[in-house]
Amino acid sequence: MAATHKTEPTMEEFENKYNEITSLYDFAEELVSTVESNFVSDPSGQLEIVEPLINDLSDETDMLAAEFLLIVDSKRHKTQSKASKKHIESSLRKIFAALNDYHARVRDIAKKAHGSIMNIADVIVKKIQRQVENIAIIFLEFIHISLANIMGKMELEALKVRDPRIVALMMHQQAMQQQQ
Repeated sequence: MAATHKTEPTMEEFENKYNEITSLYDFAEELVSTVESNFVSDPSGQLEIVEPLINDLSDETDMLAAEFLLIVDSKRHKTQSKASKKHIESSLRKIFAALNDYHARVRDIAKKAHGSIMNIADVIVKKIQRQVENIAIIFLEFIHISLANIMGKMELEALKVRDPRIVALMMHQQAMQQQQ
């Protein structure tokens, strides 16, 4: 049985992965649009709920996009990557924390309203959560990052169930680390 070699991604594949990362900007714009929605009776209250997430999402997407470009540059020139594991993990961790904070703000409002409430942005936030998980997988393919340092245990376990690639990538990284 012949061994299969994983080929380096093409520039088109790198571009697609970069676009997946920067798609977080589009989600931030969608969150902004919830403030201006006809379905929102209190735009300033809605802004208080989504603005911290919008800000963190935009700032950390800037960092992740820049780090990914460093990875692409190193792969293209076959040099040691200057991408920072610390910066990547920190940015992903901040986004996951911002998502959790958003949910806490919605829960607090629901408590004050004496019932369960769904915010108009909840659907968008769920899409952001899945996209950030996909972005973590993208970085996991190129650099040794610790998902346990990025997201909570329950989030990680749910991700492992939803996407079997995670387990394979984590096992591959462990094997590579043991060889060093």
